[in-house]
Amino acid sequence: METSIFKEELLAEIQSQGAGFVRFVDISHLNPQQNKEFPTAILIGIALTKAYLRKVAAAPDYVEQMKSKGTIGQDEFHLTELKTDRIADRIQQFLELKGYKAYSQSEDNIQKTGYYDHENRTTPLPHKTIAGLAGLGWIGKHNLLVTKEYGSAVSMCSVLTNAPLPSTWQEPLLSRCGDCNICTRICGVNALKGKNWECGIAREKIVDVFLCTTCFQCVVQCPWTKKYYKSE
Repeated sequence: METSIFKEELLAEIQSQGAGFVRFVDISHLNPQQNKEFPTAILIGIALTKAYLRKVAAAPDYVEQMKSKGTIGQDEFHLTELKTDRIADRIQQFLELKGYKAYSQSEDNIQKTGYYDHENRTTPLPHKTIAGLAGLGWIGKHNLLVTKEYGSAVSMCSVLTNAPLPSTWQEPLLSRCGDCNICTRICGVNALKGKNWECGIAREKIVDVFLCTTCFQCVVQCPWTKKYYKSE
C-alpha cells in the first residue's frame, strides 16, 4: 500500500477512536533500550476539558475528596488516561493486522511485558519524551510536558512500530518556564525542586516521584494550563 494512503487510513482509524491529536515521530536515533528497535512512534493525545480543569483548580483537595468518596473511577483524567491507552492497544492490533510489528506503550502492556521499572517508577521511553521530539512542548518544573495550546492538560499514549510512516523529529525545546515557580510553591509535599529542565538532567533534580501525591494542582495552576482553560 502506498505510504500516503496508509497514513491517511491509519489517521482515520485513530481519529475515529477519539484521539485529539496524533504525531508520527522518528525515534530511530534513540538507543535500542528506548525504541525497542522500532523506527517510528505514533503519539496519541487527548486534551482535558476546560470545565474539568476549572473544577479541579477551584478545589485544591480535589484528589483527596475523590479518594475519600471512592470516586476516582469517575474522574475525567483517569477516564481519559484509560481511553488513550485503549486507543494505543487498538492501534497495535490494527498495525499487526496490516502485517507490521507494533508495540503499545499502554500502562497495561508495559507492565505485562516488563517494560516498566516498578522500583524506580520509570520507563525507557516516556510519552513526554516522544512529545518533545515531536516539538509539542517542553518539560516544566513539575517534570510534565507543557504545551503552548493546552499547558499540561493532556493525556498521552504511544505506539512503537516499523510501519512505513512519514516521520520527523527535532531537538527537544528548552524550558520556557523561566523564573516561574508556581508549581514548586504550591506543592504541599515539596516534591518539586524548582529546577528548569535541560537535556541530560537527572529526574531527581526536578522532582522526587516518591514524595509526589499526584494532587494535580501543579497541572491546573500552571500559567500555560490556565491560559487554556480560561480562554473562550
